[in-house]
Amino acid sequence: MSLQFRISQFEMDMELYIAFLLEHHDELNLPYSFAMKLSFIASPLVLGKALMIFNEEPYEMIGTAGFVYGTGAHDYEDQHICQVEVAFIQKAYRRTSVFAKGLKELVQAIKADNEAVQQVQFWTPVDQPELDRLLGRFTLLPHATKSIVNNMAFYTIPFDELESYCNRLRDFS
Repeated sequence: MSLQFRISQFEMDMELYIAFLLEHHDELNLPYSFAMKLSFIASPLVLGKALMIFNEEPYEMIGTAGFVYGTGAHDYEDQHICQVEVAFIQKAYRRTSVFAKGLKELVQAIKADNEAVQQVQFWTPVDQPELDRLLGRFTLLPHATKSIVNNMAFYTIPFDELESYCNRLRDFS
């Protein structure tokens, strides 16, 4: 499978990103109202970026990750924090190679866009064992943390440790 990664830059990219996530919003497993999900989905288009993943044959969007710089709690002035608001890969494409390539691309995109980023953070539901096994790898990094807040897992990872982790990942090219 040949993958293409693209950062949203144009209006058509933003429309494609929103349409893709709206189509799959139930599969995001976010325990929020639709309006709250929509705010998480849309915020990267205003306060950050979206990384879109395409399968080249047939050419179709198979996944995306939306991220913002800063946090709502600090009026997005804490630009040294990159919060991943949403990440999704269609079930048929969920495999280690797609995850690894996507993570590498995400880290490269963050670094290219905002060199001030020192921490990456994200929230996930706690009742998903597969997701917990996958993301549990991050908690093995020296200064990464995972805490449970209101039935959600909150991960924080120093950016340099995440970048180093990506550099050690097997090259699936």
